Amino acid sequence: MKTRTEITVEVDRWVVVNRRRKTAWCVACSRQVEMLNVDDAALFAQVNSRTIFHWAESGAVHSSETPEGLLLICPYSPNLHP
Repeated sequence: MKTRTEITVEVDRWVVVNRRRKTAWCVACSRQVEMLNVDDAALFAQVNSRTIFHWAESGAVHSSETPEGLLLICPYSPNLHP
């Protein structure tokens, strides 16, 4: 007689970003938030940086640009949560 064993694994994921903070106004959220740079947003969303740029251009994530040209991404953007 064969027996079947079923194993369930639950995984939690934490992303800790320890870099210089950029606080900016998110127009979509209508509040001041600590924005992510493109690389941190890509890490957070488990995608590559090119995808983050594409999402920002298409409006799929909340984004803003600094006077220096740095693209900032709101961590509360719906697409960033896998």
